[in-house]
Amino acid sequence: MGPPHPIHQGGRFVKTRVSWCFAVLALVLLVLLPWQTATAAVLWDTGNLAKVYDPAGSRYAYAPAVIREGNTEHMWTCHNEEDGVIKDSIYYTRIENGVVAESHPVLQAGATGTWDSFHVCDPTVIAGKFLFQGTEYNYALFYLGNDLNMSAHNQIGVAFATELSGEWVKYPDPIVAYPNDGYWGVGQPSATSVDGQGRLLLFFTKGDAAATGGYRIDMNLRDMSDPVIGDAVPLTTNGLTDANGQPDWLNNFDITYDPSRDRFIAIRELHPYPSTQPNYISESLQIVSIDGGSVWGGGGTWKVEGVLGSPQTGFPRNHNGGLLRTVNGMLPDPTAVEAYFTDSDAAPNLSGRAEYTYDIWRIKGTLNDADIVTEKKLEHFKSSHFAVSSMTLNATSNQIGIQGMLDLKKIKPWLNETVWIGYRVYDAKGNLTDAGTAYRDAADASGAFRISFPKPKGLAHDEGRLEVYLLNAKGKPIDSAASKVTFSF
Repeated sequence: MGPPHPIHQGGRFVKTRVSWCFAVLALVLLVLLPWQTATAAVLWDTGNLAKVYDPAGSRYAYAPAVIREGNTEHMWTCHNEEDGVIKDSIYYTRIENGVVAESHPVLQAGATGTWDSFHVCDPTVIAGKFLFQGTEYNYALFYLGNDLNMSAHNQIGVAFATELSGEWVKYPDPIVAYPNDGYWGVGQPSATSVDGQGRLLLFFTKGDAAATGGYRIDMNLRDMSDPVIGDAVPLTTNGLTDANGQPDWLNNFDITYDPSRDRFIAIRELHPYPSTQPNYISESLQIVSIDGGSVWGGGGTWKVEGVLGSPQTGFPRNHNGGLLRTVNGMLPDPTAVEAYFTDSDAAPNLSGRAEYTYDIWRIKGTLNDADIVTEKKLEHFKSSHFAVSSMTLNATSNQIGIQGMLDLKKIKPWLNETVWIGYRVYDAKGNLTDAGTAYRDAADASGAFRISFPKPKGLAHDEGRLEVYLLNAKGKPIDSAASKVTFSF
């Protein structure tokens, strides 16, 4: 139940020549706003944001797993059964043409003394052929279970059914076990089929004394009298970035396979968690992908494909997300991603338990092969010879881009010689933290320029003072401008 707590995780000069051209200085004087525009691998269509399920009373639903067949959506969620009582069961909700047709519990806690006697949660459903106790079943449902009224001693179980709606028959023991050592354990499973039969990849989160991270197991459950369970292989965190652009850890993710690209696409919670209540769920979700070879062989680098947060949804918390998948765990449409996610109220507009404000929402985005590049406008960042109009962050390469315009009339004396465009970064106390570089070919014939550099590190709250300057061919200053900026997006 819920995410593991994070404590478980353990001046070179280059020339540029400006061509002769007269242009009107283009100043973009807009208020500095994050998430102003984005060109991304996932481009969300906020017009199709829609509420999927809102349980009545003091009840909650979160961590959706969704399969769509025609106009029917089959959804499984973590859900409390008793009004005002936080104890997880797994609900099945059938939605026809956008309208909830039925919703009821299909998997509940086991009897006293069993390994899953308290919470059952975090469902994922996969099709195949699974022989258990003399019956061949068509579907497997993996879930987190525990025997404590806390986020500890979590283990992963499996149940089988002939229909997506159930009835689900539990395998009696955990399929991925974890000892009762006081740590979070294993859970938040997500599965993709390997052969359409019983072989599959099971992805999950593990939180122990050493670290919190994502893992995968290659397993074959074709015959449950002799299941084949491979070793737990850790998934890399290379390429994962948090909300501040710093290296991040992996937990609470749902995954699907895109055969057209041979890539696994995941939706995951973006860290750090907020300081205000509720401080145990994420403000934003991140879409990432990694090549199939790295999942099978280890290593590799995740690519950030998009972010889903308050600018897209309007909600202060966006957490426990899932991706629309086929019955085999595949991406249904290689041109689109559909995310199902949980919202929540947050302080100061929070009354009572946050859990009772959890609802399920859906949003669709187009999917392409570009990097995600987020832009924000910069106001009044100018000198007498140039203006800086915007700053971008490439979330894949973690590169900052600075865009601006030279006033060709003002720099006319230097148009027939080399002009250098460079930058420096200072911290809040005025200490130089990045001596920067001057760039060649940074401006085009109209005077528009762009320079890029790695996102600065070591700045408190990612805040600093950015200086952009011009030098003549002899390295003497022409002009400069500086402004306080925040490098986080």
